[in-house]
Amino acid sequence: MAVPFSKETELNHQLKYTSTEACKLVRADDPQCKSLPGQPRMLLGSDNIYQQLDREFVTHDLDHLSPYLWLVATQSSSHINPLHEQVLKGRAIVITENPELHLVWTDNRIFIKPIPRYMLSHAFWTTHLKPEASSQKNGNCPQPSQALIKAALGFMRTYYYLIEYESDVHIAKQARLLPHDDNNDMTLEAFHQFIASFGNVQDNEVSPRYANYGTLRLSRLNLWAKVFLRRFQFYQVNRQYSEYFARFYAPILFLFGVLTVVLSAMQVGLQASDDNKNTQDSHRKHHWGALTSSSASSALEQRDLEGFWWYSLLRYSWIQFREKNICRHGFLRTDDDAMIPGFRQRSIRQEFRGVHGPAAMMMSEA
Repeated sequence: MAVPFSKETELNHQLKYTSTEACKLVRADDPQCKSLPGQPRMLLGSDNIYQQLDREFVTHDLDHLSPYLWLVATQSSSHINPLHEQVLKGRAIVITENPELHLVWTDNRIFIKPIPRYMLSHAFWTTHLKPEASSQKNGNCPQPSQALIKAALGFMRTYYYLIEYESDVHIAKQARLLPHDDNNDMTLEAFHQFIASFGNVQDNEVSPRYANYGTLRLSRLNLWAKVFLRRFQFYQVNRQYSEYFARFYAPILFLFGVLTVVLSAMQVGLQASDDNKNTQDSHRKHHWGALTSSSASSALEQRDLEGFWWYSLLRYSWIQFREKNICRHGFLRTDDDAMIPGFRQRSIRQEFRGVHGPAAMMMSEA
């Protein structure tokens, strides 16, 4: 496989190579400049250029998490919405230079890494990121790793999905995701001709992070990082304690509301007993009925399947309890009018109010 795009479709003309065998790149626009376009710290011909490129594109943590990313996002490398749809979803585009955060979103933000200028140059790809370069000897020149080449291909392929319409080009320019274009040469047609070849890159040609996944949710990454990465968070977004604890207000209030409803229902059940032979049945009916009704109403209000599960469990327990005719308050019923000899019935209200001590002491021989 050759360089994904042709010399004619490149969007950056600031680099040219004098000899690919000698790994020499020079600046076409300024021969005195010895750095990559837009990266003054990355010197042309430097021995550690591939280490710097690794920091720019390789996602070590997400590659390690790739077997478990199905817990985080949809298993599809094309699961990437164009930029205009990101805006429609209310997500602000935030620039990041950390490759691990590329296409990671949280709340109303999505982090996107801009395309460096040199990645639009055919000469740069031919010299440093040509797919077969890492498998061929090239004199004494350092060679790129397969991980770097796959990560670079996967990164560039994401822009095939991010920029689809002319509005996406305008959004990308405003958000500084594309290099500044003084001559306005970077139109939708020109960018499409450049990026179209990256759309043909297959999943087995990119790094594990980009092979089967597009956008990732940061909250889920933070959750599973505790398990698979052995660290507290994948990336810390909240820098203040107030922001961190604010996330727990809603769950705590919901739990408080549920407990309040359940305890109120239990109190109503305890006050519903009658002083007659059906006291136990009446109490049990009101007690279990109040619990099941409160559970069902809470589930309906929250549309929570777990609430319906608890409702079904309580309802089933009540039915089983009635069928077996077992009393949980110190005696066993055999019919509606009699108790087993040797046991004495006490007031349900007295049992629960603890007038006669624990329930275990309420069974005594007559």
